[in-house]
Parts: sequence; C-alpha cells; structure tokens
Amino acid sequence: MNHIKALKYRLRPFVEADIPAVLKIALRCNYPFSTEDLVSWSKHDPAGISVAELDSGELIGLGAVVNHNDKTSFGGAFIVHEKYRTMKVFHQLIMSSIQHAGHRNLAGNCYEDKVGYFSKLGLRVLEKSWIIMEYLGEPRPHLLSNTTPEGVEIKSLEENGFESMLFYDRSLAGYDRMFILKSIIRKRNSKTLIALKNGICVGYGIIKRNISDAALVGPLYADDSHVAEVLLRKLLESMPDAKCLSMATVSTNFAANEIVQRMGTPVFNKLMRLYTKENMVINTSKIFAMFDVDFSPI
Repeated sequence: MNHIKALKYRLRPFVEADIPAVLKIALRCNYPFSTEDLVSWSKHDPAGISVAELDSGELIGLGAVVNHNDKTSFGGAFIVHEKYRTMKVFHQLIMSSIQHAGHRNLAGNCYEDKVGYFSKLGLRVLEKSWIIMEYLGEPRPHLLSNTTPEGVEIKSLEENGFESMLFYDRSLAGYDRMFILKSIIRKRNSKTLIALKNGICVGYGIIKRNISDAALVGPLYADDSHVAEVLLRKLLESMPDAKCLSMATVSTNFAANEIVQRMGTPVFNKLMRLYTKENMVINTSKIFAMFDVDFSPI
C-alpha cells in the first residue's frame, strides 16, 4: 500500500498558531500574501480560511474563500505541499470553500490551464475583457515621477483622512470594506498613503512586506495615472530595504502596466478571473494594483 495515500487528514479553520507551518508551504510556491493578510482576512471571516492537517498534526495545505458580504465571496491561496498532492487535498479544500460561499457569487483567479477544472466545479463565468498581470522584480522608484497634478497632496493616512479614503474605496468596490481596511492599515509592516484634492480622496495605496520579504503593493487606486505613479513611488521609497516589488495589475489599465514596466519589472504570472454567477462590474481604469489576488475581487 502507498504510504502517502494511506494517511488521513482533516480540514479545520486556520488559526494564528498555524502561521509558521503555512509559511513553510507557501514559500515553496511563491505565494505573494503577507502573514498580516492571513490574520486580517481570517478575522474578517473566521470560517473562511481552512487548513488541511494530518492526524499527526502536520499541516499540508491551505485554502480560502472569504465572504465579503451577503452577495460576494472570493477564493484563493489554495496551496498543498507537493509531497501530498496525490491525496486529493486540493480538491477537498476547493469543495469546502465552495460550500462556505453558499448562495453568494463566488469569484477567484486561476491559471489559464485550470479554467476547465474550475468550470466543472461551478465557476463557469469567465471574465473575457481583462486578465490579471502579476509583476515581480527589483523596485526602481527613482524611475517614476515625483510630481503630482496641481492641487493634489500625498499624505500619510491620518485619522481625519480615513473616512474620505473609505468613501473612495466604497465607491470603487461597491460595498463597505471598513473592517478589513482598518485591520490592514494598523499593521506594523504596512504603510498607507492617501491622495487628497481639496480635502477629498482621489486615490490611495497600501504597501506591505510579504512572506518573501518583498514590497507588496495593493491596493493602489487612483482617478489619475499621474497620481497613481507618485503614490507608487512614495510607497516604494517608504520600504527601501525590500528584496523586490510584488504587485498585480489589470491588463486593460494600460497606464498601470506602463508605469510598472518602466521600472523594468517583469510579468511573473497571468491570471484569469472566474465567477459562479455573473461578472462583477469593475472600473479597471482606477485600479493600478489589485487589493489582493488571493482574498479580494478588486
């Protein structure tokens, strides 16, 4: 009998004590999230992130479907240790996550060669107008502009600017993300900058240090590409010791991709977007970096 196939495992909710074991698996697969992301999203939806655990206590997999609200769920971060991939752990994590989403419109990103697999599981609605471009490479902020449009100020987020930023985010996302935004911007390894014009938010960006010690930029939203460029430069300058830059853009935002490519940052992955019910209406012209390719739809 195959020793691996004879092993037994169970799925259970992720807890903070799992982080060291999860990192060992995730680092082998080049996943971009930060430990703070795992903690923040698990607090947002305590049953949304699951781990696969052998009877011995060894963690061998991770998967997430975060219920953002009563209508929308997002799935990602599906990882299984290569040693145990014959045990159908990946499929069980996926099926458990789909069940967790319930009646909601479940969205997720995947490689092009996995579209057929996920379609058979119910994610049959393919976003045909754009794909996600994941970039990974050396940050070169000095190649970006440091000049904002007239009347625009770039500031570190202060308490009196949060409501304006939240209103901006809500108008773009289509629902309230106050809980997760408050959680992430308070983390020690993150920096938030907001662009204001006449006291009104016209863009904002967050940078975090991910599990690979890279500067993870996201979200980066702005009304204007010039504002987005300065925000990106200042965010990267705030984390000068990061090993590299990691961020994900939308293919149809040509200005966003031109800005990243001007720094010489190469495309690392291309991801397709799938849904169970219908495409989300997303204003991609304002998305210069996705919030998180594993936990959030925009």
